[in-house]
Amino acid sequence: MKRPSGKVPGVSQAQVAQHLDVSQPRVAQFVGEGVFKPLPNRKLDLDASRVAYIRWLRDETRKSTQSAASARVQDARARAIELRTAREEARLVPLDDVQAVVADILGTYRSELTGIAAAATRDLSVRAAIQQHLDDAIDRCRVKFEKANRDLVSGCDPLEDSE
Repeated sequence: MKRPSGKVPGVSQAQVAQHLDVSQPRVAQFVGEGVFKPLPNRKLDLDASRVAYIRWLRDETRKSTQSAASARVQDARARAIELRTAREEARLVPLDDVQAVVADILGTYRSELTGIAAAATRDLSVRAAIQQHLDDAIDRCRVKFEKANRDLVSGCDPLEDSE
């Protein structure tokens, strides 16, 4: 439908872009997303486009979604920086390394304790009793180490609820 002046209704995307101070590809994106509704002649109503753009800018749902996504990205970047800094300051050690060191120390300790009963007495019954106590103590330590390892792997504090 033509206006009384004989002009075709609507304006080009470039004119809307200039009016809204955005790029023409951005206007095309708004058309593609359904923010701007083109007229049957594929032109845009300048007033309707301006109102749609203002509504789009004020859309709290879009803003909050964008803000939440930005916050998640910012949190992830901060966490990565914290981990990198902790690693560089030698405050962060890979769990596998800690497990290997503790297992090696406990193995050495167990080996050292093995000879104590024989060095303490020649009496075989006393030696057996000492060895049994040592074996029981070592076993309790092993169980505690395994529990602490499970706690660390699952993200729990191994020192919490200590027995």
